[in-house]
Amino acid sequence: MSTATERAILTLSRTFAASRERVFAAWTEPEQIKKWFGPDACEVIEAHVDLRVGGEYRFRATSPRMGEFSLRGEYREVIPPAKLVYTWQWENDPDFADQETRVTVEFLDAGGSTEVRLTHENLPSADSVKNHEHGWSGSFDKLEKMF
Repeated sequence: MSTATERAILTLSRTFAASRERVFAAWTEPEQIKKWFGPDACEVIEAHVDLRVGGEYRFRATSPRMGEFSLRGEYREVIPPAKLVYTWQWENDPDFADQETRVTVEFLDAGGSTEVRLTHENLPSADSVKNHEHGWSGSFDKLEKMF
């Protein structure tokens, strides 16, 4: 839980029936991202990825729940196929104006499968954690179906 000086953290873990290389590629290649990113009926319209430290990404998507939305960020760590760390900032959302959160994704070998450990830090509230948990869990469900 967060206080005025602390921010909330979301952690999720899921094991996928695919190698770390395949899961890492799904997480970093725009055409694959379009297949799984976002919960439920969310559809990624555009995905741009400059996969290098200091490189940027931007996703534009639409869903019945949120309408059209965009998010962007910068890669801080890129260690294929083991780890990604990047900033996350919603565009055109007054609740997130000038607020940047941070996502760390670890891809762990699980004997031919891959355990993905996601940590999303610096979320501003318990409601934000709940909303992001819905989004990430739904994304994981769609990613699981890819493998």
